[in-house]
Amino acid sequence: MVTSSPMSSPSTISQKPEKENGKERERVAEEEQEAERQHASMAIAPDMTDVEKTLPRETTALQRTVSGPPYSVFSPGMKSWIIFLVSISALISPFGATLVLPALTVLTDVLDITPTQANISITTYMIAQAIAPAIIGAMSDTSGRRLSFILCYVIYIVANVGLALQTNYIALLLLRMMQAVGCSAAIALAFAIVSDISTSAERGKYMGYAGAGILCGPAFGPTIGGILSQYLGWRAIFWFLAIFAGVLLVLFVLLFPETCRNVVGNGSIPPQGVNRSVVSCVQARRLAKQSSAVEKEQDENTTPAKRNISLNPLATLNILLEKESGIILLYNGFFFTGMMMTTSSIPTLFKEAYNLSELDIGLCYIASGIGSLLSSLTMGHVVDWNFRRHAALQGMQITKGKQQDLSNFSVERVKLEIVLPGHITGILGLILFGWTVKFQTHLVGPEIALFVIGFGVSTAFNITNGLLIDLHRDKPAAATAAINFVRCLMSAGGSAAVIPMCRAMNPGWAFTFIGLVYVVLILAVLWIMRNGLRWRQEATEAARRRRSAVLEQRM
Repeated sequence: MVTSSPMSSPSTISQKPEKENGKERERVAEEEQEAERQHASMAIAPDMTDVEKTLPRETTALQRTVSGPPYSVFSPGMKSWIIFLVSISALISPFGATLVLPALTVLTDVLDITPTQANISITTYMIAQAIAPAIIGAMSDTSGRRLSFILCYVIYIVANVGLALQTNYIALLLLRMMQAVGCSAAIALAFAIVSDISTSAERGKYMGYAGAGILCGPAFGPTIGGILSQYLGWRAIFWFLAIFAGVLLVLFVLLFPETCRNVVGNGSIPPQGVNRSVVSCVQARRLAKQSSAVEKEQDENTTPAKRNISLNPLATLNILLEKESGIILLYNGFFFTGMMMTTSSIPTLFKEAYNLSELDIGLCYIASGIGSLLSSLTMGHVVDWNFRRHAALQGMQITKGKQQDLSNFSVERVKLEIVLPGHITGILGLILFGWTVKFQTHLVGPEIALFVIGFGVSTAFNITNGLLIDLHRDKPAAATAAINFVRCLMSAGGSAAVIPMCRAMNPGWAFTFIGLVYVVLILAVLWIMRNGLRWRQEATEAARRRRSAVLEQRM
């Protein structure tokens, strides 16, 4: 508190403004000195001014984080519940795409359509699946995850009920597109929620857990679909999906807490309206009793900036134009496409090489699912270990529950060092798969290859997802929607091309060619490892100059 000296005591009314101005200058100077002391002791960036807070954040910059309140107030048990639920919820996207595959031949007979027309329903599904997350993901970054999830579940349930009752081809196409809109954003929302509740130092394991459902869905979906179609009829597939989504809808409405940092900060700000759940009500009462004044201090990580609800998909597509993010997206898309080319070729190749039934073919996907699950449960921990190792080498202290300053830390190298072994594993698995099918070895041969592919591709896919979210912490759902956009469009083209490739080259050379494309992609990994930190720092400096220019114009 500033105390006036006798010299400054007002003796006349005319001296009063001068005295007040002097006190104001002293107060401002004292506050500036205190801010400088805090900056020096905590090594943080100065707080933004009110004008700066009105400017759009640059997504390519990993900004410094203020010490103080924890990054997330959710307990470890609550975090585990959240990750478990989003991992299960992410299954609705691959389930919607793959459960129907064993029933396509039945649908061609029931609806009196050709196999080509049946495949068009898959193409339209994937196009809708690529576009929808760009809109819903942007909305969730401003209005909250719960509202977006609830909206998706309602659309998905209605679409599946319609699909179970439809009797003509046009209805099939339209309802499949509606189904894709309802389920496609689940993946983007799942990874965004991981970013909401976990710091960069612990995000690897959580990304792995959340990605388990996404990558196991394509492996186990055809098996479940084959069983339902064979024993209960093709309509049972869509009734199953509607019931599955209905259960998830009830769980989210009643028990899932809002995590979006633009709505609840680090979880300590009480949500309102549809963002409230039973859990959030209980948590709000507990925090009201336990929180201290210090814990209620607000900073850029715990206080959400007031933003209007955005449905602009260009916010997602703009990520593609950024140098580092664009390369990561293309790498991620190519790698996922290779896995989808493998899984989409299995029905045709295994039918011709081993004369398997539809149910047996569905069971063959399990090997890939086990590989994906093993990668998801283990490699995330390896990424977190590598993060701690590099932090120790650079003398960076990791405090549990606090976001680290990554402005001078190569998070790209930390994560891509673990991607490389998975990348090489995926290459070997692809080549092995092609030649074992070509020479019609014992079925164990291609099954081992599928396990290896599942492990290697899942490793690269999950880790690069986490890296992109680290680069876009202020809008993780939009970043994941960009991943979804690229991978869906690329995998749609790859899935359509794989059988013609196998016909033209034979499976051995076709998958060897895909493996060689992966070899070239290693250069992209090495390029990002070498230049990623520099690109990010240059983008941060460019953003700072733009903010300064705007501030000068407004002052």
